Amino acid sequence: ALEKNKNLALYENARNAYGKQRMYRILKRTVWALTKQIKKGRFVPDSFEISFDYADDLAAVNFKLSEEEKMHLRGRIDRIDTLEEEDNLYVKVIDYKSGGTTFQFLNIYHGLQLQLVVYMNAALELMQQRYPHKHIVPAGVFYYHVKDPMVEAEEELSEEELQQKIFSQLKLNGVLNEEKIVYGNMDTELEEGTGISSDVVPVGINKDGSMKKNSKTLSAEDFSALSSYVNEIILHLGERMLKGEIGANPYSLGDKTGCDYCEYKNVCNFDPKIYGYEYRRLEELSQEEILEKMKGGKRDGLDG
Repeated sequence: ALEKNKNLALYENARNAYGKQRMYRILKRTVWALTKQIKKGRFVPDSFEISFDYADDLAAVNFKLSEEEKMHLRGRIDRIDTLEEEDNLYVKVIDYKSGGTTFQFLNIYHGLQLQLVVYMNAALELMQQRYPHKHIVPAGVFYYHVKDPMVEAEEELSEEELQQKIFSQLKLNGVLNEEKIVYGNMDTELEEGTGISSDVVPVGINKDGSMKKNSKTLSAEDFSALSSYVNEIILHLGERMLKGEIGANPYSLGDKTGCDYCEYKNVCNFDPKIYGYEYRRLEELSQEEILEKMKGGKRDGLDG
């Protein structure tokens, strides 16, 4: 595409020339890493760039706000991988990101990060339509960060060691089903060995065969609770928008606020230094606490 581009300004200085080479390098690294991740497992890429902009038959993206109004979500799923095992079809969703977005339950709970779970809900529904006689099971939802990472080492590394460290830094970020059939087929080394951590997905196995504490996994029940909660929060947000709630009410969570990267600061004029303006402070909870609230149908994170 760059070679066909007639804008010669792209090549006029060293900075632009470097930018072009950097794009080539990141593209090459991305193809290498994604290919290697696929080869290390048995999940097969099923669909790419799946748009649901005009999907009127998907409950995951269509919400009835009142008798007269409904809300339709638009989006595009970067990739869906599947694994077929007898009557089950396991579905894995991957979203490519150029930034540092990470999967965080706290952000989902407070309605700050809903996209990936919406994609999962839509993907499960799409696969059920395509395979009506299969039991569709969520296998995992992940971000893949498109980058070419730098590696720090205290001693000189061989080329093989260097490539392995780079590959580990490109591990998928997200959460997956805790069933062995899932993580064992996302990385076959986990199926065969113990005392190891995957360099493909966020899972590790102790020497006794148990799962390491830092593994990012959910049960089927947890996935169901997560899915239902996100649907509820989207409906709730839609109802509030329909009522005309548009006041400047940015959040504060830890050391981050809704104003940090906001493009509309000059429009809303929100300023916490002015009397009467204050951030909507969100509660910090653990993953276990959040899942318990989701399973119990508590809407604490939907209010405010």
